[in-house]
Amino acid sequence: MQKRYRQSLEKLAAEPPTTKTALICSFLPEIELALASGKTRKQVWRRLTDEGLDVSYKTFHTIIRRARKKPRTTAATGRKSPTRSNAGDQALVCDPLHDPLANLRRVEASRPGFHFRGTENLDVLVYGRGEAHEQSKRQ
Repeated sequence: MQKRYRQSLEKLAAEPPTTKTALICSFLPEIELALASGKTRKQVWRRLTDEGLDVSYKTFHTIIRRARKKPRTTAATGRKSPTRSNAGDQALVCDPLHDPLANLRRVEASRPGFHFRGTENLDVLVYGRGEAHEQSKRQ
């Protein structure tokens, strides 16, 4: 009984998508590959409409934008995902060793001239509290 259900679901999954949105989303890796090769969205859309896809450019653009935002939780379809350069991916990945102020520290260290960084306590300099506290410790 379970084998029959499983075969039925596999046959259903093998059928092409019934909605235009699902059809475009199923071709998203190929669309991404075409875009990464330097083609524009409009060129990709024109090529698909020439092949018989009946969808407006505005709808195509919206579907692509939404599909990119949506996390992909479905199983892999067996197709290879497009190869993309790691340069853009590395900018988005948060490295735990990444120091967001590294650029500022580098510029600060290479500034010409003398820059005194005070080592005194603010309470001592402004309020004079530390001196009274230090004197009471000595006695």
